[in-house]
Amino acid sequence: MPHKHDLATAAKMLGTGRNRLIAELKRRKILDCNRLPRQSDVDAGRFHVQLREHTGNMLMNNGNGVIYAKTFVTSKGLLWLAKELGVEVVQVPSTQEHAA
Repeated sequence: MPHKHDLATAAKMLGTGRNRLIAELKRRKILDCNRLPRQSDVDAGRFHVQLREHTGNMLMNNGNGVIYAKTFVTSKGLLWLAKELGVEVVQVPSTQEHAA
């Protein structure tokens, strides 16, 4: 199974910040306004979208929680993004665990 990195970790590995990476990917129409990737990039194995549930606020949605989607960049996608952006992948310290 390929490693998956959240957008913040992927940004560090590409030598930039999370907000700058997201803004650039939106500008290039790789991510949409909800920070979700194009279906063609998911099909190509560059990104993975995982459904998550937020249940931390009992006042939200009558205590039933909220389902949301979180975008992850695969190892293949990280190399592709580095090429697209014209940068090199920087290794992050091993204390940074890969997001699951």
